[in-house]
Amino acid sequence: MKDIKHILVVMQPMSDHQPALIQAIKIAKETSATIELFLAAYHKDIVSPWGFDKEQVAALQQEYLASKLRWLETYLPCVVEQGLTIKLDVVWHKNITTAICEKLAQSEADLVVKSTHQSSRLNKILFNPSDWQLLQHCQVPLLLTRSLTEAPYKTIMAAVDPSQTHNKPKALDKIILDMTIGLVALFESEIHVCHCYQPLGAELWQGMNAIGGDHGMNTMDFESYHQSIKHHHERLFNELVDDYGFAEGVTHLQVGSADYELPKLVEETQADLLIMGMAEENLFVGNTVEKILDNVNCDILSVKAGELDN
Repeated sequence: MKDIKHILVVMQPMSDHQPALIQAIKIAKETSATIELFLAAYHKDIVSPWGFDKEQVAALQQEYLASKLRWLETYLPCVVEQGLTIKLDVVWHKNITTAICEKLAQSEADLVVKSTHQSSRLNKILFNPSDWQLLQHCQVPLLLTRSLTEAPYKTIMAAVDPSQTHNKPKALDKIILDMTIGLVALFESEIHVCHCYQPLGAELWQGMNAIGGDHGMNTMDFESYHQSIKHHHERLFNELVDDYGFAEGVTHLQVGSADYELPKLVEETQADLLIMGMAEENLFVGNTVEKILDNVNCDILSVKAGELDN
């Protein structure tokens, strides 16, 4: 796992509760990383108030940013008392995703931590538009969290896809596993590794067989086809995990759609952190991203394929 030396914490301007800061402190205590509190501030009434010239508007904006910086300073004690180094940064920007990406281009952050919202009525995480945009564009690992507990992660699950779908780099699965193992070591957590695959259903298999879509299908029945697919994914999964020497019972090869099977696995293992990879076309590897993230009740750490170039 790449060393975490600089954590960028995206602060929530309208809330006293900052799950992202709580998680960042937990990680920084184990890694001695620097924490930087980042806030993108904007107020539409200051953009062009009636009766003020450009210099006065700029002065109003600077005063507004100064007030937000003073607000960030109120969080200094909870970080400093942990013996950690902290920085503060407030920028004027209307679009938080663009502001974060511009900040990352200028900084050496190894990890971005941002709070998400959880609905108690629905008992699931609800991602807002800025979360979705960050998942697509953030070029460093992104931790989306809703946890307010200071307890370390107890169970961390890695979701991998050794079948090489979605044109993802082959090395991405190894990066996911190495990052998972590194965090498991930091927090002394339990580890789980899963791969979900979905063979063709009987109706579609028969249809493709009938039109000769796959000549290999013509020589086997449906059950033989399923066994062939199972053995194929077992071989790929075992080749990926065998070198790691995982204990029995912590690796899971699941038959079925990932958007259905993965949330079930998270619940069954009581995982409180799920680590997943994103392909170049901004899709979670092997998964329907919207369905998975709308139903997985834990923190999400996304690893972008582009990070291989860093």
